[in-house]
Amino acid sequence: MGHAGASCWFLVAAVLGLGCSAVYPELTTQVREVPPGYRFEPPPPADILYIEFAKATIPERTRDGRAWDSVGGSLPDAVAKLIVNKKELIVTPVHSNTLTPTWPNQKRGNYRIPLNADVRVELWDSNPINNHPICFERIRALHEQASTEGPLEVTCDSGATVALLVEPARGRIGTGLFYEIRSDAVFVTRVLSESPASRASLARGDQIVRIVGEPVRGMDEKRIRSLMNAHTSTGLKLTVRAKTGTEREVELRDGPLYPTLDEAVR
Repeated sequence: MGHAGASCWFLVAAVLGLGCSAVYPELTTQVREVPPGYRFEPPPPADILYIEFAKATIPERTRDGRAWDSVGGSLPDAVAKLIVNKKELIVTPVHSNTLTPTWPNQKRGNYRIPLNADVRVELWDSNPINNHPICFERIRALHEQASTEGPLEVTCDSGATVALLVEPARGRIGTGLFYEIRSDAVFVTRVLSESPASRASLARGDQIVRIVGEPVRGMDEKRIRSLMNAHTSTGLKLTVRAKTGTEREVELRDGPLYPTLDEAVR
């Protein structure tokens, strides 16, 4: 076999080798909704807020008397934005041809926003050629206005109004631990930033060696998943080996989770 042929065979072998690499599904301990009367302890951190655009009202015409939308109808195709420290944190889908948008398909969830951040609300009439501004308003002391008693109303110079739900972070119940089962091994893949697993200092790459005293080595997947889910309400005892090789005992118990939208908790 010539040099060129050997090179080609090496490339084919490399590609086939990559194609056979194992992929392990990410698993998690159970996440539950909050029952009535549940007390969150610890409470949500001050810099995580639940935010969604509740609604807006838009004048029938622009300040100079023109129709908002010259394409597809005379009513605006509204897009709302929340700008934090000059970066877009939330951008709603377009709600077309309406003076009272509610953006039913927007993503809703918790967002981490630094205390004393510069926060601005923007409202636009989306247009294929040139977007038209409807509202630019700064929100001062956003965190101090977080409340479950009703939306935060923003009044714009244009006469438009925007209502946002701004609340302390909405919580769920669980451990916040994600893991994958490999051959005779279990590894932590990620940990929610505000969760019992995080408060126990678990980290990506930690190896779970024993579950409630039983060695993971030789344990089948069904048994692992059963043990991981069966003890979180009473105390899930784990022996964890860090990347340094150091082992320690950890006990996880269901408690408040405050996942941000980008942490993708189902």
